[in-house]
Amino acid sequence: MILRRLCVQHFRCFRSPVDLQGLGTGIHVIHAPNETGKSSLILAVARALFDRHSTKDREMNLLRPWQTKLSPRVKLEFETAGKRYRLEKAFLDDASSVLDEWTGSRFERLAESQEADALLRGFLVSSVPGNGVTKVGNWGLARLLWLNQSEERYDLPGLDTPLKARLLETVGVAALSNEEQSLLKAMEGAYRRFFTPKTGKLVTGSDLDREGARMRELREEAARLTQRLAEIEQLASESMDLGQKQLSLAEERRTYEQRLASLHERIAEEEKLEQQAALREKDVERQRKEWQSLDQKQRELLALQQKVVQQEDLLARNEPALQEAQGLVRRAEDGAREARERHKAQQGEMELAEQRVERGRLLEDARASLAEQRKLDGLVKQGTRVETSVENARRKTAGLKALPDAEVKRAEEVQRKLTQALDRLDAQGVEVSFTAEGPQRIEWEAQGHTTPHKLTSEEQKVFSGVRAGALRIKGVGEVRVRTAAEEIGKLEAEVEKHRKDLARRLHEHGVDDVVGLRAAWASQQAALQELSKYEEARSQFLEDNKVESVEVLREQQREQARKTGALSAQLNLSREELQTHPFPELKALTEELKARRQEVKARDKAREEAEGALRKAEQHLKVVTQGRNSAQAAAQALGLELKTQLNTLGLSLEGLGAEVERGEAELNRLENMVKGLRAQLPRLEARATVERKKLQDTLERIGDEEKKNQEKRIRAQALLEQAAADGLYSRLCEAEEKLALAEAAFQRLETRARAAESLRAMSQAWQDQVTQTFLAPIEQEIHSRLAYIRGGGRSEQILLDAEFSEARLQTAGGPWPLEGFSWGMREQTLFTLRLALGELLARKGPRPEPQLVVLDDALVNTDAARHQRALEVIESAGDTLQILILTAFPERYRTLRGVKEFDLRALAQASLPSS
Repeated sequence: MILRRLCVQHFRCFRSPVDLQGLGTGIHVIHAPNETGKSSLILAVARALFDRHSTKDREMNLLRPWQTKLSPRVKLEFETAGKRYRLEKAFLDDASSVLDEWTGSRFERLAESQEADALLRGFLVSSVPGNGVTKVGNWGLARLLWLNQSEERYDLPGLDTPLKARLLETVGVAALSNEEQSLLKAMEGAYRRFFTPKTGKLVTGSDLDREGARMRELREEAARLTQRLAEIEQLASESMDLGQKQLSLAEERRTYEQRLASLHERIAEEEKLEQQAALREKDVERQRKEWQSLDQKQRELLALQQKVVQQEDLLARNEPALQEAQGLVRRAEDGAREARERHKAQQGEMELAEQRVERGRLLEDARASLAEQRKLDGLVKQGTRVETSVENARRKTAGLKALPDAEVKRAEEVQRKLTQALDRLDAQGVEVSFTAEGPQRIEWEAQGHTTPHKLTSEEQKVFSGVRAGALRIKGVGEVRVRTAAEEIGKLEAEVEKHRKDLARRLHEHGVDDVVGLRAAWASQQAALQELSKYEEARSQFLEDNKVESVEVLREQQREQARKTGALSAQLNLSREELQTHPFPELKALTEELKARRQEVKARDKAREEAEGALRKAEQHLKVVTQGRNSAQAAAQALGLELKTQLNTLGLSLEGLGAEVERGEAELNRLENMVKGLRAQLPRLEARATVERKKLQDTLERIGDEEKKNQEKRIRAQALLEQAAADGLYSRLCEAEEKLALAEAAFQRLETRARAAESLRAMSQAWQDQVTQTFLAPIEQEIHSRLAYIRGGGRSEQILLDAEFSEARLQTAGGPWPLEGFSWGMREQTLFTLRLALGELLARKGPRPEPQLVVLDDALVNTDAARHQRALEVIESAGDTLQILILTAFPERYRTLRGVKEFDLRALAQASLPSS
């Protein structure tokens, strides 16, 4: 299919109609800047060809021009299958679809509404769309041949069944019959009953999966029963072993009880010595506490005495620092006072500068208001002149008598008829010639009119009459001429009739002849044109100034005058003084104010620094004073506390030291006595109490073992009794029988599954062979173009799958996915794919015809060298294809031969209604 004409209206940015005509086979470059409708133009073609006219979803509503309720309209003329059609489609509010066919002399109606939509889908092998607008996957041949700007731009187009059948037919491969397709579907269905198509794994929930699961469950059940029987046998053996162990534990327990009874006398002797040592240890501990208390008190009093000395030294050192801090505070107070005074003075200067700036702004506003008032005064004067001109022209035209152009034409027609009648009368009349021998004055009378003539000597004059005429020569006489022609009377009557009619018409308008009548009509037209010109000038004047009338301008003039008066009152100046008052430079005043503010800020910063220094000096003085007072108070308090504690003890520091030495000697004596008692006791590990504890622990352990052993015997006997009651042997036989049946059923299903897998593998091999036969010519066409564009001896062969869902390049390291290459390489591959498929459909198969290939900014990521070679590929394809190139860079395609250029922005502007 190729386009012959495209007209788009009310579609996105195309509010006014945009019409592309003269389309045909060859290369067409449609260029315009970004966001001016290039992609919208192709989208309009797609919506017209593939969408139902009744579609009204959100995406279709987004096609309306922005902030309008206009309904999108598209008109196409195209050729397909050797016939020419015209499609007119409208969407949303005025939805309609009309398809006409060219019959040789005109377009005649072929289909309407849904029938027309269905016929269009058939032309391009398009599948039936779902709800809403048609997705790219349902665009049929356009899905293969159009490289438009969409989310799928760098994806392969993919094939559905109708498209694949069309390509198979094109390359000469027979498509599968319905019976063959049904057989393949049955084989695929049998395979899918057991395996997943992609992974080849077993389908979860299939018969084979369920039988396998059942077989595994029965195997597990049989294994569980077998394991349980083995456990029961093991329990019987363990029960006998536990009985023997119980007897040996009872004999061991009796032996340890006898040894425990013989330890009581040793334990009593060791406990007596332990009590004596414990009493002495208490005396030692009491003495140690008394000695430690005296020693601690001595240490505390000595430390307290040292602190008193330290505080007295600190008090002596703080006096010079206190005097220095007081002097620093006085200097800081003087600096802060001076900084405050400077800051206050600078603030006064800033306020004066602010007042000057404010007055400058008022003067600036007043100057602007005066300028605006002068402008409005000029506009009011200009508008008044225009209004006066319009009124004068209107009064001038009002005083004119209406003289239609038809009346002038009728008078001219009457004059023409009169002239024709006179000419015919002249032809029927007589001719008189007179030659003067000397200067003469003569008169010629004909048809009631006398015309005087003055002739010089040897001058000849010829007079013509119709029926009668007279030639009078002054001083000579009169010559009369008459004819006897019968037709003259009729001619004279006709002449008279036209003369009266003309005279009446001229008299009605107060003119002497037709020339005067025409002049009167021209004067009237000039007056009307002058009125129209003045009215147009007035309208243009009002439109330029964006007002409805001159009175509005006068109101603006009065309002501006009031504003100017208010400003002059604020400035305390009259309007005359305001016009001559010098206007200060506002920028200079602002700069001065900025400088003053910066100075104030600097003074403020200096003031804050001075006050901070003052606060810091005061804080330092406060700290020094507090340190001195604290040292003085601490020295007094510590001295008083030392004296009080010594008085409480009733000792001096020297007496307290002697008491500490006596307490230490008594503590050493008591500790020696404790050591003697402890030496009489045996080692800790050899004491009877330790041995008794070991025997008790051993007896306790033996008791626990006897208890656990008895529990195990009871549990084993209970499990043996339960196994006998459950009938494990009969259950095991039944499980093994079920397992054998399940294994046989699973084997049958597995055999069927492997058969289905083998059949599918055979059909897949056959389909792969057909696919390779179908893909080989397409891959060769793409490879020849892509290798030429890439240049440099790059010969990697492209490999496609049967559904056009994946592409790879055969590299030295094996097939590599197209996604692993650069954006430029990917777009060049998809570009050559479109051209190759288009040329195959245009040249081969039982139904070859030219095809439409759309390239919307197809080579944006391609370098200059490859771009030039791609242009050569486009040139060669232009002989059999219609190629629409949409670009924002038309200069890239200027070297193409025979290209047709369309400036989309110029076409859109040309379609705008003239203002």
